[in-house]
Amino acid sequence: MSAPPATEAETLAGLLARLCPRRRIDLAGAVSLPRVLPHADAFRGWLAAGRHGELSYLARDPAGRLDPLRQRPWARCVLVFGQRYVAGWRADDPAPWAGAAAGRPWIDGVARYARGRDYHDVLRADVKAVLDGLREALGPLRAHVAIDTGPYLEREYAWLAGLGFFGRNTCLIHERLGSGLFLGLVVTDLAVAGLPPSGEAAAAPLWSVAPRPEGAGDGASRCGGCRLCVEACPTGALDGAFGLDARRCLSAWTIERRGPAPAGQEEAAGTLVFGCDICQAVCPWNRRAAREATSAPPPRDAYAADPAHGELDLEGLAALDDAEFARRFRRSPLWRARPDGLRQNALAALRARERAP
Repeated sequence: MSAPPATEAETLAGLLARLCPRRRIDLAGAVSLPRVLPHADAFRGWLAAGRHGELSYLARDPAGRLDPLRQRPWARCVLVFGQRYVAGWRADDPAPWAGAAAGRPWIDGVARYARGRDYHDVLRADVKAVLDGLREALGPLRAHVAIDTGPYLEREYAWLAGLGFFGRNTCLIHERLGSGLFLGLVVTDLAVAGLPPSGEAAAAPLWSVAPRPEGAGDGASRCGGCRLCVEACPTGALDGAFGLDARRCLSAWTIERRGPAPAGQEEAAGTLVFGCDICQAVCPWNRRAAREATSAPPPRDAYAADPAHGELDLEGLAALDDAEFARRFRRSPLWRARPDGLRQNALAALRARERAP
């Protein structure tokens, strides 16, 4: 059996700088394995406290989620990719908590990441194309691609790879691109020399369409004393200490819940239909990203709102049958809510619209 491939971090950075722009990937880095995840104990404690709520998949085999080698003992590094779906949130954008209010289309009540094509499909194709380029340059690579589908803590690996810092809203934030990022991982047998040792975060990604400012690469949060996201969250899901209670999160409720809304959640959701952008929309880093948007190529057109969504109003969405739901949303993130969930959300938004003064 031939030895697994190996390369230097500098060589890999050069390859990523050539391959990523072709697929509109904005950030890329690598993390060597085995790796002890610095926030492993915090993750275990979060699960033990039941703060994952209905996100039950997170509690399946937490040891495997913390160690990719349990399922893939041949792995030697994790490649991490970030791709923007929005160029920040402008101060004059419609307020996300207004949702599908009177006179506005229902799609305004949908989180920005879910208005276009399914990112699982788009980013997976882009990552696989980069992987093909790496194989061409480095030789055969054994690899497993995961776009929000595998048992991995994507945000943790992205932080370790230097793609950004943890915000108080619990999102990964890049100082110039904001938090409107999809993350993808490739677990591979490629050995990369020159990466930070276990326990240390990289100072910067190996490739970035917008390099981070000087002094920003220490891995620490750069939220300072800002608590705008905590104060704006209508259900108190953010604890202010960089933690989230998914049992209170409107995004988790409008996407993952199966059955009636918990007490008070429907009123708090207002006319939101799917997901919630409130904690990102008020973030100063995302306002900065919007101001600096011209310094980097725009996000992929695939993530722009699908014009076909305009064919329905909120009443039409609430009355959508299963077959029509599948026809319209099978290749969209909205598929995650399932027909019953999306209809329930649309009916709740209609009730909220009627209550509005």
